[in-house]
Amino acid sequence: MMPLIFSCEHATCAVPDANKEVFQPEMERITSAEGWDVGALNLAQSFSMKFRTPLVQCEFSRLLIDCHCRENDPARWSDFYEMLTDMQRIRLQEKHLIAHAQMLRQRVMTELERHETVVHISIHTFDPEKHPDVDVSLLFSEGKVGEASLGLAWIAAMQDEAPGLAVVENVKFYAERSQTVLDGLRDEFGSQRYVGLELQVCNKLFLSPVLMRWDKCKLMLQSSLLRALQ
Repeated sequence: MMPLIFSCEHATCAVPDANKEVFQPEMERITSAEGWDVGALNLAQSFSMKFRTPLVQCEFSRLLIDCHCRENDPARWSDFYEMLTDMQRIRLQEKHLIAHAQMLRQRVMTELERHETVVHISIHTFDPEKHPDVDVSLLFSEGKVGEASLGLAWIAAMQDEAPGLAVVENVKFYAERSQTVLDGLRDEFGSQRYVGLELQVCNKLFLSPVLMRWDKCKLMLQSSLLRALQ
């Protein structure tokens, strides 16, 4: 089986101690689904444990800086940008966004020293208000054979194992010009060696009062991935 790397870019809604006083009036917004992917860390950790590989995660709210973006993408900053000093922006960029991309790059390089191909899965959740007719979406580059092949196989396995869920490929979660950290790795390593997928799961499945539904969802996502990789 190809080696797997899992990452969670919007894992928490934490704010660095140095910024807490400035952002205290905005904490309700930061702790909402706008500030992080609710349930994504729980899901990512379950993948990490199942496949016995360390998780690469970001530590702070995406409203400070979005580490899922490439380092020159304007989308990395929210409207909170104006509340930050130039030095704070530089530190957030270097210590978090760039450091996250470098950690992923190093993991990819390490795996490619021993294997011909590596699969990187970036794990997210989304608010049902934005996409009410979608439960799960898998994002991949349709023009890259390796990604499309694995992506479509995983979707088919998910639909087979969970016919009651709305599983849709490549839902538009981002503006057309947005560039993610996965795009940077695609450019650097090429599609034949690096396969980058983005898993998006509706956070209503995590927030459901029926806890077993979320547990079953996690097991389904993991088992369907195993089938797709075979």
